[in-house]
Amino acid sequence: MTIAAGIVQRNKFISPGDKRYKAAINYLDKDKSKRINNMDKYFAFENEIPTNEAIRMTALFDGRQDALDQTRKKELKELFKVAQAKESPMWQTVYSFDNEYLKELGLYRKGEHHFIDEDALKEATRCAMNKMIIDMGLDQSAEWAGAIHYDTDNIHVHVMMVTTEPEATLKKMTYKEKEVYRAKIPPATQRAMKSKFGNQIANRDPTLSRISFLLRQQLVKNSLDQGYSKNLQVMRGMSQLLNTLPKDRRLWKYGNQAMINFRPLLDSLSQQIMVMNNPDSLKELDELLTDQSDFFLKAYGQEAIQSNGGKTYKDNQYETLFKNMGNALLKEMSSMVAREEWKVKNQYTPEDIQRYVEKLRAPAVTKKTLNRVSQLLEETKQDYLNQLSYRREEFRKEQQRKRDLEQNSGRSY
Repeated sequence: MTIAAGIVQRNKFISPGDKRYKAAINYLDKDKSKRINNMDKYFAFENEIPTNEAIRMTALFDGRQDALDQTRKKELKELFKVAQAKESPMWQTVYSFDNEYLKELGLYRKGEHHFIDEDALKEATRCAMNKMIIDMGLDQSAEWAGAIHYDTDNIHVHVMMVTTEPEATLKKMTYKEKEVYRAKIPPATQRAMKSKFGNQIANRDPTLSRISFLLRQQLVKNSLDQGYSKNLQVMRGMSQLLNTLPKDRRLWKYGNQAMINFRPLLDSLSQQIMVMNNPDSLKELDELLTDQSDFFLKAYGQEAIQSNGGKTYKDNQYETLFKNMGNALLKEMSSMVAREEWKVKNQYTPEDIQRYVEKLRAPAVTKKTLNRVSQLLEETKQDYLNQLSYRREEFRKEQQRKRDLEQNSGRSY
């Protein structure tokens, strides 16, 4: 059974030369009635322009204001003009809803006490647009405005956005022999925008935060920190992997093509370790992923799963879990091999030990050195004796000279 989407996102863009671009700028600072009555002049989704005269539209809002004042409208109008002059495309995004889905979320009620939570829709729009802006690298130059259109049959959020610095953020392409800025929003970004919108509008952030913690901290790091050396089956599997993995440890990454044949065993080891060390967390994660997958199915319909290769949110998250766990195991095994290689490289053989002992037993001073020292001592001794003989001779001569002088003095009387 095909399940209809509770939220539908559509994206289009208008080139700067399109007359609807200028019309959209002109109606930025107009009142609501004029914008409603002239939607056909600036709205990119021609087939979805409402004809119901009872349609209503909120005031324009953006990333900062819930209802743009006249000053902000004029500022925005000038910035849109700058963007058009620089040939920026204008992106238009529409979020439309199954009203019954909004009722389930408590955001919409019709009848005598008609109610719609405009603040929730605006905040979800901001989250989605911020995701688009960040993913496309438009952080410093994006300008956008949106409005909620609703009547008793259908509710939409319309958004239009430009960049005032397309030359710094967008790549160029050739279209009809003319260079233009590439305006297509990448599919991954479109999916991320829709996910942000849906999670925000349904207040799924606490669930997503818990899933993230279980995936990255509890089930990977904590499971490995508790160890697995006492599990004989796990150790046998580790030994089998170590004996068959490529010798080049640079290839030991779960996502590497060289690991394809080893992934089933890695996944099996990961499963055994998590079940052994964190069974409660694994069970909690499975329940949360099931709940989140059901939410996405209800919010975005069967088509979202088909466009994702038939994989659910739960499938994707389990792939992430086993990839993270596999990489952590490969890193541990790589460290083990590196330590063993170091031991082999640095261990002493019996021959090394014998040579070391002989070196210790060898005399500190060799015979040749002793002979040289003896020779130096002999030379030093002879020099000393020669000096001593010379001084004695000099002393004798000096004494003789004094005696001769005394004798000569006595004769003078």
